Amino acid sequence: MRVADLPWYDLPELRAATDAWWRGIAGHLAELGVDDLPAALRRDVAHERNWQDHRLLLSQACGYDVIYDAEALLVPVATPCYAADGCIGPRYRSAVVVRADDAARELAGLRGRRCAVNEATSHSGVNALRPMVAPLSRGGAFFGQVLATGAHTDSLALLQKGGADVAAIDVVVLDLVARVRPQALAGLRVLAHTDAALAPPYVTSVHTDAETRTRLRLALQRAAADPGLRDCRAALRIERLEFPPASAYAELRAFEAPALQAGYFELPAPHRSPLSRERGGHARSGCGRP
Repeated sequence: MRVADLPWYDLPELRAATDAWWRGIAGHLAELGVDDLPAALRRDVAHERNWQDHRLLLSQACGYDVIYDAEALLVPVATPCYAADGCIGPRYRSAVVVRADDAARELAGLRGRRCAVNEATSHSGVNALRPMVAPLSRGGAFFGQVLATGAHTDSLALLQKGGADVAAIDVVVLDLVARVRPQALAGLRVLAHTDAALAPPYVTSVHTDAETRTRLRLALQRAAADPGLRDCRAALRIERLEFPPASAYAELRAFEAPALQAGYFELPAPHRSPLSRERGGHARSGCGRP
């Protein structure tokens, strides 16, 4: 049996929509002759383990994953276009979020403060923020402390609790949370937005044969246009899919350039936040993991 999971943006409140989206994709795959399709998404196994499984047919990953940590495991097959504020076509941004009562009106006003990041290799939580902070750094530092939370929603919770002062949050996560869990944004505001980059891609295993990859892209294209899947796409904020070459994700390396030139290596740092320790730590979570 093949393996599928869609861990990005899979908030508990949206799992029914995510499941419906997968069933629709699977239906189109079956029509195209792809067999051994799982009836359900594999959520009982960490997505990192799914990525290592040669049977992986479909998942979603951070663009940073596919050019670094998981480059030898995953191949991008499609890029969702999201309807969230800050997204344009297949590109998305991160929102720099602070508490509503914070006196800072620009990023420079956060010097020496505590920054929450979801995970070290997240584009949306770390890499997108680097070029904004690097020019403001002094002696390789800008923030007073960098705290790893494990997930964007945990970064938001830490901000609310007063345990951190700023976090870069994937705008798709921010949009979904605003719709299904608005209380999680109470007392917070957006200070700025990062530059746009290609959104987290749908991926398959490098071991998926070329013919199956072709059928997978076609099935995704058909699912994105299927009127019967309109409701689940709307719930997940998916407008359509685009199919850039896998090499297009190399653009994410450009976000590192200002930090390298400025000698700025503060993001990320290995500290764990109090919230993370309370919950016993977190499995590695990439840019869109809620």
